[in-house]
Amino acid sequence: MADDWYRNHNWNSEIESQFFEKLSRSRSQRDQYLVIQALSLTSTFPEISIQLVSEFFKTRKDDFEDVRALLAKTNALLNLNRIDEAIEAYRAVLKREEEFPKHQTTAYIDYPYFVATHNIESEYSNALSVLEKHFDRLMFPADCYKWYAAKALIENNSDYASKALDAAEVKRSGFRFHQSIGLVGKEHADTIERLCNIST
Repeated sequence: MADDWYRNHNWNSEIESQFFEKLSRSRSQRDQYLVIQALSLTSTFPEISIQLVSEFFKTRKDDFEDVRALLAKTNALLNLNRIDEAIEAYRAVLKREEEFPKHQTTAYIDYPYFVATHNIESEYSNALSVLEKHFDRLMFPADCYKWYAAKALIENNSDYASKALDAAEVKRSGFRFHQSIGLVGKEHADTIERLCNIST
């Protein structure tokens, strides 16, 4: 198991047994440990992650970790390419954030960007609404990039495409001690190419 027994990126019967044994001894932080483990497995063992989220909602003591649990489920579903379910999960995260404003994730920008880059036209209207509602939450260059990119792709707007490309070119975050955080990575290369075509 990992040094932190609730942050395993691998999973098998032995790890599972040890995890639940330690979890059974936890009291005040049980919900948190369960959610952290679910988040840690979204890319490597997404099915297990979903099972852990289900276990969380069956046994949780309160709703403090709901947003992160729903985010784990969303990411796991995306990794399983279960798109319709992932969209529903994104909506659940955003709804929960409205109910608990202090519990925020990046779903407000990841959901519209996903919808736009995957051409999910049935979600365009809601995605645009989410973008407009949360514009003031933009912080990092990558946030600005996703916001403008989503708008550009959905509306086929050259001005927004240019702004997204400008954000993608930023090499420093502007944060004194974390200059490399929140920058646009190479994984967006295909979308940037689409944006280039729109901006011309």
